[in-house]
Amino acid sequence: MDSIIITGATSGIGFECALQMARMAKNEQIIIAARNMNAGQEVREKIKAQTGHKDLKCLELDLASLASIRKFSESFAKEKNNSISILINNAGVQNIGETQYTADGFEQTFGVNHLGAFALTMQLLPFMKNDGHITFTSSETHDPALKTPIEPPMYTSVQELAFPKETSEKTNTVGQRRYSTSKLCNIMTTYELQEQLKSTNIRVNAYDPGLTPGTGLARTYTPVMRFLWKNVFPILTLLKSNIHTPAQAGRNLAKLAYSEKHKNLKGIYFSDGKVVKTSIDSYNKVFQKDLWKGSLELTKTKFNKKI
Repeated sequence: MDSIIITGATSGIGFECALQMARMAKNEQIIIAARNMNAGQEVREKIKAQTGHKDLKCLELDLASLASIRKFSESFAKEKNNSISILINNAGVQNIGETQYTADGFEQTFGVNHLGAFALTMQLLPFMKNDGHITFTSSETHDPALKTPIEPPMYTSVQELAFPKETSEKTNTVGQRRYSTSKLCNIMTTYELQEQLKSTNIRVNAYDPGLTPGTGLARTYTPVMRFLWKNVFPILTLLKSNIHTPAQAGRNLAKLAYSEKHKNLKGIYFSDGKVVKTSIDSYNKVFQKDLWKGSLELTKTKFNKKI
């Protein structure tokens, strides 16, 4: 029996993705990677009750800690079913308040959204099936040309993103830019990892859930914005394209990873139900190589495609 691993599955898009996956992948073990084990076990029981899936498991994982990521991969290695068919890197944070740091001293947004997902993927690669699928949840905010309400990204270097200098800019502006930049990094990682794995049949894709009101990303917003995010913005899902409920976005993510319809997609960005081009910077080979090399160094991981 193969395993499907989903991060960020205790709420929002990740939960809906795990729920949909449990309905589709009846013969595979589904592992809910959770920072809060109580929340993880509650979600496990909820999904089991709704789907009847017999092989649901929760393992502890904090993407803000390299030690926790190592512990997770070591625990998984001891699993009876330690062959991975699908890895969904969905967990993410958005902090528009004062700068926060991970357990290893990295700026939190870059540390969790990029470095944490990167380290986890590198450590789980030896367990990936040769025809497995890796997905990174990104965002349309990565592309300045789309003129989203979020501050556009600015890729500088891995070191500068992980250890930013103090700035006099508004925390809101800085926080938004860090988020969009981390989403750009998810896409550049997708392209570079697919290139590194070109001798295998592993698929690596990036997924844009679109604007998804009601998820936990707004937890650092102002009270007024949190109210709008939860109670008013969901109405937009009926009026505009690429705005989805968490349930819709979660189902789309699960289908991209699992369905036969998308099994030939490799090294692409999937948005609003179709393959689309990404930003100019996302194709910058210098940026991609710098990100790859610097991320390996900071996370103290190695690329091992033992498949």
